[in-house]
Amino acid sequence: MKKLLLLVLAISELFSLTISLNSAKENNTPYAVLHIQDIEPLDCQIIPQGLEKQVYLCQFKKIVKAPIEAKKMKLVEIDFLEKEKEFFIKIEPKVYSKLIPVKTALYENPEVTNKHEEKSYKHWTILLYENIPFGDAKSIDGIDFPVIYPKEVKPYVGALDLNGAPISYAQSQDIKEYLDLKKLYEQKKYQDVIEDSLKAVKLYPETIFKSEMLLYRIKAIDAILDQEDNRFADNFDRSDVIKEAKEWTRTFSSNENLPEVLMIIAKSYIKMGQKSDANYFLDILISEHDESEFTKKAILLFADSLYNSRQQDRAIKLYKDVLYSAKDLDVAAEAAVRLVDKQVDNGKKEDAREYLLKVLNANEKYLLKDKPASYALADKLANRGLYDIAARVADVLYKDSKKTDDNAEKLARDVAVWYAKANEITPAYEKLQHYLSEYKNGEYESEVQETLDELFFELKETNETKLANYYDELIQKYQNKIGDKAVVEKAKLLLSQKKYKEVLQMQNALLRAADDNNTQINDIVNQAASALTQGNIEENNCLGAVKYIEDYKLEEHSFEANKVFECLIRSSRFIRAKELSEMKITSKDLNEKRVWLENYIISLYHLNQYSKVIEVSDDALKLSQIQKKKPNYESTKDIFFSYMKEKKLDKALEIASLIEKNWVDDFKNSDIFNEIVKEATDTQDDLLLSKYAKKVIDLQNKHKKYVQTPIVEFNYINALKRLKKDKEALSVAKDLLQKKLEPKDMSRAFYYAAEVSLKLGDTKGAKEYFQKCSDVKEDNSWKDICAQNLKLLP
Repeated sequence: MKKLLLLVLAISELFSLTISLNSAKENNTPYAVLHIQDIEPLDCQIIPQGLEKQVYLCQFKKIVKAPIEAKKMKLVEIDFLEKEKEFFIKIEPKVYSKLIPVKTALYENPEVTNKHEEKSYKHWTILLYENIPFGDAKSIDGIDFPVIYPKEVKPYVGALDLNGAPISYAQSQDIKEYLDLKKLYEQKKYQDVIEDSLKAVKLYPETIFKSEMLLYRIKAIDAILDQEDNRFADNFDRSDVIKEAKEWTRTFSSNENLPEVLMIIAKSYIKMGQKSDANYFLDILISEHDESEFTKKAILLFADSLYNSRQQDRAIKLYKDVLYSAKDLDVAAEAAVRLVDKQVDNGKKEDAREYLLKVLNANEKYLLKDKPASYALADKLANRGLYDIAARVADVLYKDSKKTDDNAEKLARDVAVWYAKANEITPAYEKLQHYLSEYKNGEYESEVQETLDELFFELKETNETKLANYYDELIQKYQNKIGDKAVVEKAKLLLSQKKYKEVLQMQNALLRAADDNNTQINDIVNQAASALTQGNIEENNCLGAVKYIEDYKLEEHSFEANKVFECLIRSSRFIRAKELSEMKITSKDLNEKRVWLENYIISLYHLNQYSKVIEVSDDALKLSQIQKKKPNYESTKDIFFSYMKEKKLDKALEIASLIEKNWVDDFKNSDIFNEIVKEATDTQDDLLLSKYAKKVIDLQNKHKKYVQTPIVEFNYINALKRLKKDKEALSVAKDLLQKKLEPKDMSRAFYYAAEVSLKLGDTKGAKEYFQKCSDVKEDNSWKDICAQNLKLLP
């Protein structure tokens, strides 16, 4: 029998279709069987062609994205068609043929019948022949009834070797060789395994343990490479593992250990950085051996590579998938330990604690598989403050150690000290005592003794956590002075712990407990509220700071007044800001007085008290001049705008000059200059307009920020035209056209350029600008004007 594989459509195309052709001879009569199989039922129909020859059409309700070429062979032609979101396979035999559906395997059903009631099957066959291969082609009419096999639906054949012969389990030397190899591997004598496995296979080529022997060799090479032992680096590399593992899969393709070998291949490709090859074998594992522990291990290895290549989110997701899907406890534990390690590095300590608790509660012995790695993890946890969970890991390791082990004493110390740092009083006390009795005059005796001394005070109930719990018990138990005292003491404890929000949450309980301690209660609440206010001020959270000030009636001057003022302004509490300023401007310190006069101006301006701003402005500016200090920009700007609001342009221009002098080339000045431009535009003061428009444009060009464009340029151009400065107007228009403009503004700029060009006698240039204006895609009034002017030009 010969088998020709024609086509396999990948899973990524949403279905897996296999078409294969088997050819053979029966009594020197050639024939072939074409198989069409899919994971979902498909419909195959006969299209009669006459002369006993047929064409077959098989239909799918799915689309193949990539085109597939037609196949032409000696006995049959196959073509692939797509129509109206359906996919068809056209089979055109060149010889006689017969369509036969394969409903189920014969051994799966006790009743065998020749009738086929359904139209769709997952498996169809087409018999291709020139002469009928099995006896006479004539069919004899007769009774068609099912044949029933009531017993032994699935026939049983005992175990066979690779040659199909029954396996004998008589004692043999090859069994001893196999067991010796197994023992060597468990003893981690990998070099011996590598050498002895080949000897055993050569000595017993027909042994039933051949697959296991060669598997131990592959595993041993893999283990040596994992150890990165330079003694064997020249003998093997990952490509050797891949080569031997692939040969193993071809030889033992149905072996139960196949997933493990596929995992080793995927692992080796990952180690070599060949991710596409690794993905291929990983896909095989997932699709064909999804429940295997080795598939899960391969996924973990792949996740490691993702994590190291900065794809941390994908890696974490895969770790979690393995943790919650693995049925093998060790694999689940391995995934959990990886998550712990990564989450600690990411600062997600509580997540790390949760994952490690899963290991400790379900399979703590897993931590003993690699004691150095487990200790390193425990040490990392302790360094990140997770002392409770670090202590539990170290405790597991210590219980499995002997006193004579090199690290036994250090483990005993770590367990004890970490429990103490975790405030787990009972185990800490027990472990500290154990160390001192077990390791008298030990290396860590003084440290352990000091820790035990510290723990003594905790046992006297100075532990804040215990105290808090104790206060809670008293509050719940007593509705009298004892309970009231517990409320106050708990609030004081929380205050000392800087848990200010929790103190404020107790305010109602504190007020009920006040009685004669009303002053103390108010002091506790005010301290907590003040601390939270200060924190919000430092964090620039003005809304939060102002809320605490208002809710708890705090005095603004209790904090840094300037920052409180800024927060009041930002929170639109302008009246309170004004009141704070009025209180501060009475200061005899001239510097402080000047600062608060400026703040006062800012608050007045926000309250629209422009005349009052002008009234105070002279004092503020004079103080700045006397002290030779640059005035506050915000207050000076507010003075300028107040003069503008009060229609006092001359004074406003003086302030504008002062601002320009003190804050040269400051981009914020463009707002001030533009305000003058707008005023000059309204009054058609073209000299003033052109002066300040140029300042705005220069600032914008310097800072590459075009906030006022194109309006300021348009105003400037119009002013220059009225001043008969056409060349300057054209220059401004040209510069404007270099900027990104809306279509309407673009049309307007082209129009101005054309108009000024005409005035300058440049008809050709004007025509070009009018044409560009007309070519602007979006319709607008300026475009229409340009088109009209273009028609008038010769």
